[in-house]
Amino acid sequence: MIRIFLLLIVCLTTLPWTALVMAAAQAPVLQTRTEAPPQVGVVEYLLGEPTADFVDIAAADRQWQILTKPNLGKQREGAWLRFTLHNHGDDAERWYLLLKWPVVDRVAVRLHYPQSERWGTAMLAGDALALSVRPLADHHFVYPLELPPGEPVVVYMQVQAREILALPLELIDEKQLIEGKLRDVTLVSLFFGGILVIVLYNCSLLIFTRDRSYFLYVLYLLSAVFYVLTITGFGQLYLWPEIPELSARFYGLSAALCFFTPMLFALRFLGIRRYGGWVWTVSITLTCYWGLVTLTILLAPLLARYLFMEHVALLHCVLTMAVTLNLWARGNPSARLFSIAWSTLLAFTVINLLALNGTLPLNAWTLNGQLIGMFTEFVLLSMALAERINVERNRRIAAQQLALQASESLAEERALHLQAKQAALDFQLHTNELLEARVFERTRALEEVRQGLEAANAELMRLSTTDALTQLANRRRFDRLLDEEIRRARRSGSPLSVLLADIDHFKRVNDSYGHPFGDECLRQVAAVLAAHCQRAGDVAARYGGEEFVVLLPGLDAEQAFALAESIRCTIANLQLQHGDQPVALTISLGVATLTPALVAPAELLAAADSALYQAKNGGRNQVVLACGINAGEQARVLNA
Repeated sequence: MIRIFLLLIVCLTTLPWTALVMAAAQAPVLQTRTEAPPQVGVVEYLLGEPTADFVDIAAADRQWQILTKPNLGKQREGAWLRFTLHNHGDDAERWYLLLKWPVVDRVAVRLHYPQSERWGTAMLAGDALALSVRPLADHHFVYPLELPPGEPVVVYMQVQAREILALPLELIDEKQLIEGKLRDVTLVSLFFGGILVIVLYNCSLLIFTRDRSYFLYVLYLLSAVFYVLTITGFGQLYLWPEIPELSARFYGLSAALCFFTPMLFALRFLGIRRYGGWVWTVSITLTCYWGLVTLTILLAPLLARYLFMEHVALLHCVLTMAVTLNLWARGNPSARLFSIAWSTLLAFTVINLLALNGTLPLNAWTLNGQLIGMFTEFVLLSMALAERINVERNRRIAAQQLALQASESLAEERALHLQAKQAALDFQLHTNELLEARVFERTRALEEVRQGLEAANAELMRLSTTDALTQLANRRRFDRLLDEEIRRARRSGSPLSVLLADIDHFKRVNDSYGHPFGDECLRQVAAVLAAHCQRAGDVAARYGGEEFVVLLPGLDAEQAFALAESIRCTIANLQLQHGDQPVALTISLGVATLTPALVAPAELLAAADSALYQAKNGGRNQVVLACGINAGEQARVLNA
């Protein structure tokens, strides 16, 4: 049976490898699966230029290169792609461009129509962006392309990723899009259905045997589920669609967990510690390394690139295979099936890693073959765990038979044997109690650590959105809230106003009385703003230096102007002292209200900034209303 299974593994690994190599030499970079696709030009790429826009990239004379394989390796500055599509039909058609690697940070696509010199709307997607900004909600990055009849269209793409820049591109029609999604959903559903059965089976064994090996194995299964959700794109589609700050790091985190949790399981299941030597050293070193990687991605993701995960992953595969084979050769009863299961996954993992590093092409085998390897490994590991139960049961039966024979042949020693059994039973009960107590203590300690981490994360979130000097919201938080409030105001039709304030002659205050006194002035002004923002939804923020901004949902221009005037008067009446010397402090404010002409955050802020500029030029210590409302209403507000 084992020989047949080993032969099957060889077939599964060598045949796909050969097919991959042949496909690498024949398959185009942009795949099409239709009988009459539009004419597709050569795909070209340009490295870097992360800050350029589409018009500049199209107009500038740059050295484009032909893309020969769907992988550009690691490119911290990102890359640009372009190719031409020509619809030779008589009617306009819609096609869909798919990027089937959903762990790219950001992908922007825009169409250029050279004959009419016009541009299509920019379409955005990426695991570092919310799902709501995508043109279509799908587990892949899908971009609808409108192709007019008889006119060539140039497709420009900007891609940015911290991981490997894999580019498996495909051009399909709407029918194939639906069929492909149905096929992927079916495959992933079958995988998760099988995993659910295995999880429930091992949870039942954990309940009956109380062996921590099953608990660690279930953790490994859940890590694999997390990883598959990430690499297939279904995680961001259904579970964390609007959390781009976290989903951007889920790929590295899930991959690290898929190395860390099986090492914890192997240490326990194979009893590696009792073998010592290089086997124990290698195993515990790899376990600690992946634990460090997991913590780094969670707490300091920017430092993860210095841990060389891709290179260590390949070394990990070789070393762990050597460890399991060594234990098999040394007679470890559980190492046989463990080695076979591990080698099955490693074969597909090595192919996947080599493909992501550009050695092999990215196609159906390298993108989805790892699911087959994972599922096969999990079935075999479950068999290994069940086999260990049978071995232990057989050992207990053999021991009982030996005891029975001894009791029949040595009747006079029966009482002694009974006492020995009773002592062994008491010892076993005591051992079980100690084991349960240790599990309870470990669980409680983990819960305390979890609560501490949650509190620390909450404090970090607060600090990242709060200005340290004034304790007001910082600019990052204000920009996010402004965008949300504008969307809410446009949906509900309610008014929304913004105040932009600047302390008059603040540089003179700093130069005359020193920066500590200037900081105190900023705190006093912040306190006044906070006191005037008592309604639910009001937000006062430090916008930079001596500039402040106030978000006032629900207030129209007249109400916002009155509130701004109240703020100005309160600050003008502040009693500030520098030693025995009184210091006068005034502020200028610009007020802007959301109108049909001002619908974007940048436009609303620009209107408030223009009004603030007029207040400064008009003599300071005054409030100016932006000219975003009609003339009659503005006159009424100003007269009031």
